[in-house]
Amino acid sequence: METIPVELWQEILLRASTKDVARSCCVSTQWRDIVRDPSFRKLHHDRHATAHDVPDALLVATYNIDSQRVASVFPVEPAAVSPTSSTRTATAPICRVNHMEGYRIANICNGFLCFASHSTAKAIVHNPVTGERLEVPRAPRLPPDQDNARSPVTFALGFSPNNCVYKLFRFTNRTMDVYTLGRGAESTGWRRHALPLHPRNLVESKPAVVIGGKICMATIGPAPYRHPADNGTPGPVLVVDVAHEEPCTYSPPDYGLPWEDAAVSVFELHGRLCLAIRTERMIQFWTMPVEEDDDDQPWQLLYKFKVVDDEIIRFNQFQRLVPMSAWLDGHTNTLCYREGNNVYRKYVGTTTATVRRFSSTKVVIMSWDSKICLPVASSSLSSFQWDIYAGYRPTLLSPLTFASGQHEEDDNKCDLFIRSLLRTLRSQKSQKCRPSPTSAGCTNAKRICCINPRGF
Repeated sequence: METIPVELWQEILLRASTKDVARSCCVSTQWRDIVRDPSFRKLHHDRHATAHDVPDALLVATYNIDSQRVASVFPVEPAAVSPTSSTRTATAPICRVNHMEGYRIANICNGFLCFASHSTAKAIVHNPVTGERLEVPRAPRLPPDQDNARSPVTFALGFSPNNCVYKLFRFTNRTMDVYTLGRGAESTGWRRHALPLHPRNLVESKPAVVIGGKICMATIGPAPYRHPADNGTPGPVLVVDVAHEEPCTYSPPDYGLPWEDAAVSVFELHGRLCLAIRTERMIQFWTMPVEEDDDDQPWQLLYKFKVVDDEIIRFNQFQRLVPMSAWLDGHTNTLCYREGNNVYRKYVGTTTATVRRFSSTKVVIMSWDSKICLPVASSSLSSFQWDIYAGYRPTLLSPLTFASGQHEEDDNKCDLFIRSLLRTLRSQKSQKCRPSPTSAGCTNAKRICCINPRGF
C-alpha cells in the first residue's frame, strides 16, 4: 500500500459511498489522514450530493435528561445496523444533540439535520456523522401582521446541485427569508422576498423535502361548503428553486373526492415529488417529476390503498394533527406509510423508477403487505416526542465549513461584557515586570515589580 501514491488512494476513496469511506478510517493511518482532510470531504460531498440513490429514514426523538432537552437520532431501516451488533448497540443512537430547548427538527437536506426555533427565529444545522453543529444567525423580525401565533412559520434547509450551495429558508404565508451558508459572495446576511400564499396556509407539522435543487412544501386550502377560514383540502405544492430563490406553486392532483377533507404528506420517491393523500376511506400516492419549467406537467397516480372499516377516521381539527409520513425503504424496496402509532408496508420493487409519465394503465386498489403497531408512550413520558423523517443521505462534510466568521449582532450584552472583562484581566496578568525609567549609569534605582509577600 505504501507504494501507491496518495493521490490515487484519494481518487479511489472519492468513488466510494459515505459509509464505506467512514469505515476506511480503520484500515490504515494513511487512509484515515485522507478521509480527515477537509478538502477531501468537500470533494466527496460535491460528488455524491447529486446521487440518485434511495435516501434513508431517521427516527428523531426529543426528551429531557437532567433538565436538558436532548434530541437523539436513530436509523429506521434494520439493514442500517450490523447484523452482528448486540441489542444494546443496535438501538444506540447515531448521535445526540444537546441544548435543544425550544427547537424542533425542520427538515433533512442531504446529510444535514436542520433544527429551528420559531420563538427565537434561530436555526441549527447538524451533521449526525461528524457530530458537529452550526448555529445560523437569527432571522430578521417578521412584520407586525405576521408576528403572531396564528401565522404559520416554517424553516427549511435547501441545496442547489448546480453550484453546491446550501441556503436556509424561513417561510410565512406572505414572505420568504433566505440566508446563504458559507463565505461566498452571496453570504451577506438574510434577504426577504414576497410569497403570496393567502388564503392557503403552510402546514407547519409537515417537513419540506429537497428534490433536484428545489424545496417542496405542502399547503392546505379552504374546505368546500364551509366557512372560508376553515382548512380541509390539499392546497398547491409550494416549490422554491434554491439557486434562483424563485417560488412557484404546483396545482394539487385531482384525487376524485373534492367534497371530503384530506391530509397530505410530501416525500421523495426515486427522485420525484410524491404526495400521499389520505381521505376518509382511501390513501393515494401521486407523483410528478421536478425539473425545469415543469409546473404544467400532470400528476400521475401510482398507488391506491383502501382503508379498512376499523381504521376509517373522520377528519376534524384534532385528527388532522395525527402524525403522518411516508418514505421508501431502499434496502427492501418497500413503501412505508406511518399514521399515528401504525406503520403500513407494501413491497413495490423497483418499477416506480422507470414508470412512464403518461401511462394510461388503470391503477387498481391495493392492500398493504403488513401492519406494524408501534408502542404507545405512557403518560409519564409527557415530554417525550418522536417522528420519522425521510431524505437522509449521510455525508462527511462538516457544517462548520459554512461558518461565515461574522459575529451575531444580537449577542447577549452580558456575554459581550464578560468577554471584555476577561480580555482585560488576562492582558494585565500577562504583563511582565519592567524597570522604572532611570537615568543612565544609576546603580541603585528602584524597580517596580509584583511581589507575593510571605506570611500573607
